[in-house]
Amino acid sequence: SLIGRLMFDLPEEMGLIAVAVRQTQGKGRGGNVWLSPMGCALSTLHISIPLHSNLGQRIPFIQHLVSLAVVEAVRSIPGYEDIELRVKWPNDIYYSDLMKIGGVLVNSTLIETTFHILIGFGFNVNNSNPTICINDLIAKFNREEGTELKPLSADCLIARTVTVLERLIEIFQEKGPNGVLPQYYKYWVH
Repeated sequence: SLIGRLMFDLPEEMGLIAVAVRQTQGKGRGGNVWLSPMGCALSTLHISIPLHSNLGQRIPFIQHLVSLAVVEAVRSIPGYEDIELRVKWPNDIYYSDLMKIGGVLVNSTLIETTFHILIGFGFNVNNSNPTICINDLIAKFNREEGTELKPLSADCLIARTVTVLERLIEIFQEKGPNGVLPQYYKYWVH
């Protein structure tokens, strides 16, 4: 709600993101409550997309791009490529096909010819309860493969997610869905 009030008060070329250590009023799809214990990477990002662009004409793809960006944020780090993170349609981040460790919620408003999009995303980084977290997966991988990969921080993964998302949006704007679908399917649970 904070970003929703601020996003129209800033110059359009200025980025806006809110990062939370803990969230007490999280929302999921369909009005579900989103639980956010300590150890999660939690943020809301504001982006603007022109209506008459490739992505503007296919705005529901945003949730898929963000889910893919979260997975890529980890799996694009050298040495972390085989950490078993996946995307589950339409907006979930999964450990293998076994359990959800994160999700994405997108709200958009069309004003004149620009979509103003609020992207909320959260994923378990360093909290083993109530399910599993990314650093548990890294520790498991280290035990099984004899590696010494370092745990990742929520701040690092939020920053990497935003950077990867920016690249995915650029690819989508240039090439349309076919520019990103091969990568999405590579990590798709289904």
